Amino acid sequence: MNCRRSVCIFICVFCFCSALGDTKHTFSIQELTVSPKDLKGCGEKNKLCVKLDDDCLSISSDGAPQVPRTPENFLNTSCHYLIQEESLTCRWIQTNHIRSQTTNSFILSQAKYFCYPTTILNIYSTFNLTIKTKNVISLKEQFSDVYLVRIQEIIKAPRPLITFVNVTDSSINITWTTGKEPVTKCKIRYKCINTESWTETADLPSSVESRFVIEGLQAFSEYRLRVSCSHRLGRWSDWSDWSDETRVKTSESLPSAAPSPSYYVDSDENSRIRQLVLLWKALDVRDARGLIRGYEVSYKPIRQPSLKKTINTTHLKVIVPVRSEEYEVSVCAFNSVGCSAHRRITLDASRSHDVPAVKSLWVYSDDFSLWVSWEHEFTAANVSEFAIEWSAMTDREHRRWERVPGSTFTVCLPGIEAKQTYIISVFPVYGSLCGPPASISADLQHGALLDLVRFRLLYVSSSSVAVQWTWQEAEPSVSVLQYRLVLNGPLETQTLTVFPNKEQHLFLQLHPNTRYSIHVQGETTAGNFSKASLDISTPLLDYDEMLSFAVPVLLLLLVVGIFSILTRTMCREYFFPFIANPRYSLIGRWLLDPQLQGTGSIYTLKLDHVFLPEKSIIQLEHRSSLSDQEDVIPLKICASAEHTAVENTLAPSGLPEYVDSPSLPESSGYVQTG
Repeated sequence: MNCRRSVCIFICVFCFCSALGDTKHTFSIQELTVSPKDLKGCGEKNKLCVKLDDDCLSISSDGAPQVPRTPENFLNTSCHYLIQEESLTCRWIQTNHIRSQTTNSFILSQAKYFCYPTTILNIYSTFNLTIKTKNVISLKEQFSDVYLVRIQEIIKAPRPLITFVNVTDSSINITWTTGKEPVTKCKIRYKCINTESWTETADLPSSVESRFVIEGLQAFSEYRLRVSCSHRLGRWSDWSDWSDETRVKTSESLPSAAPSPSYYVDSDENSRIRQLVLLWKALDVRDARGLIRGYEVSYKPIRQPSLKKTINTTHLKVIVPVRSEEYEVSVCAFNSVGCSAHRRITLDASRSHDVPAVKSLWVYSDDFSLWVSWEHEFTAANVSEFAIEWSAMTDREHRRWERVPGSTFTVCLPGIEAKQTYIISVFPVYGSLCGPPASISADLQHGALLDLVRFRLLYVSSSSVAVQWTWQEAEPSVSVLQYRLVLNGPLETQTLTVFPNKEQHLFLQLHPNTRYSIHVQGETTAGNFSKASLDISTPLLDYDEMLSFAVPVLLLLLVVGIFSILTRTMCREYFFPFIANPRYSLIGRWLLDPQLQGTGSIYTLKLDHVFLPEKSIIQLEHRSSLSDQEDVIPLKICASAEHTAVENTLAPSGLPEYVDSPSLPESSGYVQTG
């Protein structure tokens, strides 16, 4: 047990020592200024002048106080003396193990002469300087090394004072003074308010009051000015501190550049009147050279220059009516000094340029500003930039603009007020051409003022599903970052983001006879929520597929049936000819009637209305009633249109032969002739 305690104590001591060894020093820049009124003597210790009574310590033979010194805690110590103020200022870097507040004081001492507080700080004095610091918490004191100070070597030039500034549109005339003390040279540094680096002039010869003109400046720009001077006394010279900063603004000048307009023609199919939409970018501050007060837009038909019209506007967009002909348009900007050069373009209002508008425009809010996002398809003409216009519904005249590069598809709109609805439009710009705007309404509370409603099934097949929805202007219950369409199935998931320019979607490559669910999800900063959903099942076969299978089969069966009928008729006609059956005719039934017993009488058929005009032959069988074994001598009856003959054939015959003849009508009969 004791062994374990010893090990634990050893580990704790080791960690504590390691922590102390790894302690990092802290650095702080310290500065202290004293004048004769801040110093006091030490009574009997008349070789000391101190700032605090507690610093009257015992001294050594050289007059310096006998104290333990830690010069490693006082780094880069430097001092300078100002003649006008008769003040001594020292700066150094203080190092400590911990960061804490300290108080500083000076101890001045002389080895040969008495130290008088009122005269110790003059240009001919030489003394030893010790810097003392005291921690306000631990009350620990630290003393620097002894520094030998010769006032004549550390005299610093007085700080100059800027007394007068005069400006033009490209220059600043500055005047300054250094008081009674003469200086040998000065320098000026200046910079524009929106730049980071300073510009310094060369050393300028100077006197008690000096003047210098800074030229080549930008018009209507704010500048910051400072002056520093130097003089040579003894062996050393040092630059003074920079003067207090002075800010001035150059005056206005004529704008150095003209606006660059872009246009598109909005046509009406039912009228020859078209609308020419012109928009341009506000001039850069360097080009504006002043406060732009408005723009002058002139347009005229090339064939009729007398119809020239001029419009003055403070907006960055104008809409003017034009006809289907060529026009010349010019735009210039003007400030209080005058007008810039005119930028002229020639356009044909009868031609429409197929410049597509942006797609997938959406707006969402982060409670402090509105974020606008969009998409744009790549075309033969590359988009140079996008122009975003927004204005409040209650103040359509006050429009604000923002331009972003063509590679940017998201922008944050500044200056959005709460409880205010804004109309936001995005124009794609292609140099001198621009596309029609895509617009959307939004506010800071809801974001885009659109809601997705009436989500429904359009149609379903074995491999695809089409859904449709409608966008409605409304205030949604939450600020929606975006809407997503999600299809979930047993084997796959498809997701896409939907925007107001799209109102239906077709899911492809689905599996037949499978159940799917489709959801509309809204994304917010707090999470996702389900807006609407559909459950569907894909059929095993589509109606088109069934038709494509059934129609060929039915056609095949029909062809086979027709072929069979035709084949049967042809085969029967050539291979199995039709043989007349006497049982189906009146003559045949009469001739074959066994009830007719021969009595030697002759019967004659009335065939006048039976046979056709063409010649017909009927073969009759004559039987003898005396004996059934006797041969039958058939009679051949020839009938024609002119005569009818009965002919006996002597040749014996076997079975009777029959020849096709017209069917006898029911009205025909026979008569007894003998």
